[in-house]
Amino acid sequence: MTDPTMRDLLAPVAAIALIAQANPDLPVPRIDLGPVFDDNDHHRLGIQLYFDRPATGIYERWAALIGSENPDSHTRPSNAYPNAIVRRTYGTYAGVVIEAVAHQDNTAAAPTTAAAA
Repeated sequence: MTDPTMRDLLAPVAAIALIAQANPDLPVPRIDLGPVFDDNDHHRLGIQLYFDRPATGIYERWAALIGSENPDSHTRPSNAYPNAIVRRTYGTYAGVVIEAVAHQDNTAAAPTTAAAA
């Protein structure tokens, strides 16, 4: 395994900076840099966005910005909070993989994966 280049390490920071520059009004409570896993359990360095009960439309706006075709592609019931769901989707921005995760009350309009299937 080779060490990542400086460009590989800084690409996620640059991607978030580009989004912030173009969307100064767009909030996100937490941004982490770390491994982002895909459906085949492969991972690479990317950005993880975390939302706790975001205002209406914020999570969906982020999902659209990262190129997700379905903001609820990996949505499921929450294991940690009763009557809550975890909305999760993946996308890319400037070649950087991004995972968006939102914890919301189950009364939100988002379907669970089981309901969507």
